[in-house]
Amino acid sequence: MNTALANRNSLAKVQFREEILTVEAGMNDMIAAGTAGAIFEATPLKHYYSPIDENYGCCAYAREIFLPKGSVVIGKIHKHSHLNLISKGKVSVMTEFGKKYFEAPCTFLSEVGLKRAVYAEEDTIWTTIHLTKHRGEKNLDKMEDEIVAKDYSELGLIASVADLPQLGVTK
Repeated sequence: MNTALANRNSLAKVQFREEILTVEAGMNDMIAAGTAGAIFEATPLKHYYSPIDENYGCCAYAREIFLPKGSVVIGKIHKHSHLNLISKGKVSVMTEFGKKYFEAPCTFLSEVGLKRAVYAEEDTIWTTIHLTKHRGEKNLDKMEDEIVAKDYSELGLIASVADLPQLGVTK
């Protein structure tokens, strides 16, 4: 395994991935059982698109969500680096790179393969900006396939500590 990929699959990072997937599954079970509410039903995403640029063959796509104070959201695994904007509020964010705090106004970059748990310290408006070949809400499924990985393995990343020895990564 090359060094760069081994660094991306360190024990600490794989442990975080395993834990965040477990927490996400637990949250989804609680939502399905009716013991927790799904934030996306109460605060749907807003979608914004630039025109498709003929020179580059893509457009800028922004999705914005309002996160009420006290809400917890676990994001998706993104295939590409992308920009994030916090235009209102304050959040604490856990990723495989540690805990970070973001307060509006704030713009930052997300790394490839990053999945995060977000806690809204205050009412927050968060926007992500992606490049995509598709445009319009009728193409959201195509855009999702283009920008979101179904799982970590799609990006050559490990999500289970049990898989580390098979790939030559030492614990």
